[in-house]
Amino acid sequence: MSRAGLCGSLLVALLAGCTATPTGGPLGGGSGIDLNPVPPKVDELPNVGQLPPLPTGPEARPTPPPLPQQGATSFLSADEPWLQWGYDGEEEEEEEEEEEEEERELEEGDIYRVLSDGVLLNLNLYRGLQVIDIGDLSDTQIVGRLPIQGTPVEMYVDGDRAVILLNDWSGYEGHPEKFIVKDRTGGTILLVDIADRQHPKLLSQRYIPGYIQTSRYANGLNKDSLYVAASEWEYKQVDGSWDYVLKSTVKSFDVAPTKLISKSEIQLGGDVTDVHAEGDVLLVARGNSVWSNESSNVAVVDISSIDGAMTLRDEITVPGYVRSQFHMDMRGDVLRVFSGPRWGVGKQSHLTTFDASNLDSLVPIDHAAFGTDQAMFGAIFLDDRAFAVTYLQTDPFHAFSVGADGSVEEKSEFIVSGWNDFFRPAFSATRLIGIGVNDEGGSRKLAVSLYDITNLENPNPLVTRAEVDGQNGGWNWSEANWDHRAFTVSDNAVNVQAPTGETETGLVLLPFYGYQYGVDGSWQAKSAVQIFTFSDHTVTRRGVMLHSDPVRRAFRLPNQNGANLSERELRVYDQTNPDNPVLRDQIDLAPEYSGVYPIGNSHLARVKEPNWYYWWTEPNSPKVVEIVPKVQGQDVELTEPVASFEVPQQASLFQVGDKFVSVTSNANNWPTYTTTVQVFDLSDPTNPTEVGSLVTNELPWASVRVVGDSLVFSGAESVSQEQIYVNQCWEYVYANVDCFGEEGCNYLAGQRDCYEVDGKPEYCVGGFASCTDHEDAEPSCVPLSDDETPEQLSGYCYGGERSLVTSRYWFRGLDLSDPTAPTLGDVLQTPVGEDAVRVFEDGDSLYVTVKKPVEVPLDPRPYAQYFVRRVDFANPAAPVVGPAINVPGELVAKKGSVLFTQDEVWGQQFVDSAFAKLDLSGNLASLQNYEHLPFRRVQSFGVDEGGLPVAVHSLQWQTYGGYYGNDHPSFSVFAPRPDGEDFLTLSTTSVPAYLWLQHVDRKRAFLSTYGGMLMVNLDAPETPFVQAFFKTWYYYGAGGPRIIDDEVYLPAGPTGIQQLGIDESNLLQSP
Repeated sequence: MSRAGLCGSLLVALLAGCTATPTGGPLGGGSGIDLNPVPPKVDELPNVGQLPPLPTGPEARPTPPPLPQQGATSFLSADEPWLQWGYDGEEEEEEEEEEEEEERELEEGDIYRVLSDGVLLNLNLYRGLQVIDIGDLSDTQIVGRLPIQGTPVEMYVDGDRAVILLNDWSGYEGHPEKFIVKDRTGGTILLVDIADRQHPKLLSQRYIPGYIQTSRYANGLNKDSLYVAASEWEYKQVDGSWDYVLKSTVKSFDVAPTKLISKSEIQLGGDVTDVHAEGDVLLVARGNSVWSNESSNVAVVDISSIDGAMTLRDEITVPGYVRSQFHMDMRGDVLRVFSGPRWGVGKQSHLTTFDASNLDSLVPIDHAAFGTDQAMFGAIFLDDRAFAVTYLQTDPFHAFSVGADGSVEEKSEFIVSGWNDFFRPAFSATRLIGIGVNDEGGSRKLAVSLYDITNLENPNPLVTRAEVDGQNGGWNWSEANWDHRAFTVSDNAVNVQAPTGETETGLVLLPFYGYQYGVDGSWQAKSAVQIFTFSDHTVTRRGVMLHSDPVRRAFRLPNQNGANLSERELRVYDQTNPDNPVLRDQIDLAPEYSGVYPIGNSHLARVKEPNWYYWWTEPNSPKVVEIVPKVQGQDVELTEPVASFEVPQQASLFQVGDKFVSVTSNANNWPTYTTTVQVFDLSDPTNPTEVGSLVTNELPWASVRVVGDSLVFSGAESVSQEQIYVNQCWEYVYANVDCFGEEGCNYLAGQRDCYEVDGKPEYCVGGFASCTDHEDAEPSCVPLSDDETPEQLSGYCYGGERSLVTSRYWFRGLDLSDPTAPTLGDVLQTPVGEDAVRVFEDGDSLYVTVKKPVEVPLDPRPYAQYFVRRVDFANPAAPVVGPAINVPGELVAKKGSVLFTQDEVWGQQFVDSAFAKLDLSGNLASLQNYEHLPFRRVQSFGVDEGGLPVAVHSLQWQTYGGYYGNDHPSFSVFAPRPDGEDFLTLSTTSVPAYLWLQHVDRKRAFLSTYGGMLMVNLDAPETPFVQAFFKTWYYYGAGGPRIIDDEVYLPAGPTGIQQLGIDESNLLQSP
């Protein structure tokens, strides 16, 4: 965008300095310019000259001021004062092949699998797939992992493949050598190669809209299939109006050796509550989500085809809610279903049978109603019997006979307190073990019940019951209340004596967690697994296995050992003596890491945070710095440390050469803080040593930066709150369309704020446009002139006193030249008239951006001039401040003598974004390149080491309506024209919403988003492409990415340290 000939006006000559001669070295710096400042007595900002008036009028929007020109050294920017109120990827084609008969075993998945070679596979909420060596139960180790994000649903293992199902998944799909990514959310299925236990490899991935409820895996001799049931709220038009409609889907997949092949899909209504698999049939139960008039449908899905194809046969409707897979059963040609209310008032539960000899036409056989005014809880079907529990304030245990012909008769009802969630048959189905809750006396305690079911008419079938350990009146919970896989029941696992002398061979492992009173009288969290043993007449509560956080699974291992698995820990206990289980080993499954640092050329330091368990933390847990050997390509998280040292939990850590400095600030009679500094010498990485410390009350709360060989504490303090009166009106155009995001959708967009400040003429920011949406691209918009402003605008006006807030920086260095005696230097403050904007560190200096408001005659819009001062901390005891150098906007990067700034300018409608490259020579910054982005706002900005600006930016017109528009920001790479003027746009790509440029380093751009970070390859800036996606725990706990040698490290809190070679990719590539 040439600006030749623009220097013909006095305004431009004065504003842009067209006659100045460019100075400075080449792009990237290294010019050797001496940046030592003039004496610091020059604190006044330089006089940049009187600015002539801009044309304006009471009804007209002022013309945008001209842009600065190459060689300019004086600049004016738009100002925004701080005013404070008083894809779906293509599915792979199905392979046609001849159908053949094959016996297949139907499996239910779980979040763990114990493999025959002494390996435990664990599907962890934070870490994804973990491979744990349990060959030596006294020395269990995590030996491999595959970082994947999502809420674990379940997992299957078939040979050297794992099939993993996750909900709440979010991630990105890439295309080879292209910057095209599609963000995905919802459920997902992953096929993983686990042949190399240390390096699991993702082979294939399929997306499931909505929320996966459950699945089944058909394991055949030659063919394997996966069946997945999911539910989703869909916003759709029904009878002329838009509403959310609950729908369910059952999808099937052929699980080929290296890929998941979609086979068939059945659309169903309602919300899937569970699936029961029986032979070649899936029973899929769905509820209607209306508690007041609840009913359920049970669909019969034929899965006899070995290639995974499904056929929907008939379905039936029953009153109430089908709670779980155990409430459905197909026995011979009879379908049996328990259903009932989730809230029992005025309702009954039901046992209904159907003739299923013809799966295309299910015919009712018999029905029994029971449990009036009771909610339905646990149930189980046996060959010719069925049992169920209902509950409101008492717990009737109902026994039924069910004939081979489908006839039903309730034989007895027994009243007992509490309820059972699940049943397990024991001792050849002569007994039932019930897992549930006893709520007598106002408590809520997990309990195990033993029922005699040999006589269905027994008026007192409850033999005995035992509760988990804890105080009377306590409350506790367990995943066993809603997931039958959380606990273990085995009737031939032990051989011990009950207190009454009977031999007990049965074993129950029941996780629980809750609160109890501690010795200090306060409530304390407790997580554990309770051991019970039982015979056909007794249940005995045995020992407790403590745990750090709620246990998700408790299961047996060989030789009377057991494992307790939570999201944070694996603990292995010797259960030979069930009264006194002995802890054999424990490992952290999700230690939290917040930093990775290079230590010399041979080691790395990883910073391990104290674990923040479920809703509490150990208040005195330290932060630990662990030193590990640096081995190229080796997983830094799984490497054993050679040394470590501890710092306080709330400490911030800073690396200064071969020293680590811990800084902890605690409020001490606010606003006074006590700051503790500890200095550790890591010159010998295997022997870190604390060599010095400092405790002081002289520092307020502050930011801390490493500047050269010292630390600098800094902050911004408010120095002015001028009271002004502001009338403000906000207007916007309401786009009442329902086609947002569709190709060719046309609508009006935009917004406008108008201000009248202290009675001065009004000025406005914003405007309107006619826009057209495009699929997977940002809208194309044509700005409307003021005369074309839409007549129908919405909005409001308000007025009142506001404070015009300005602030200034303060700095104080910490001299570490003698690490045994850290010393604070003098306080340095920027002048009161300079409003604090930004601080940028470079070598042993800070570069401080400040601004000063400027009034332009006849133009009520706010303007400011930005200035940069260098603060030299070569001597941290007495820093030296340099002169104020006028620049366009705030300093964002410095490459030797080359500066890059991000600016704001008044555009035709908005305050637009701009950026600039300048050469720094002496006390002047001379403009070399300037780029204005009309109608656009830069959301995030960076510069790579080659001097190429990178920005995420978007159009400023917003949409307002039932749906807030089609937000597609752009990712652009720019290059300064060698002969000056503006920048060349090397590439621009539409990217998903909510991407934020966090960091640019080594020709890699890192874009953060909710749940992760994208790494973009800029080796060829004209054709950037997405290379990798690192998962994080949403926005929590993620430090900045760091490239050390040729490895990228991203410490991400509970999701661990994400690690990848700088040239490697971890994205599945779309066809």
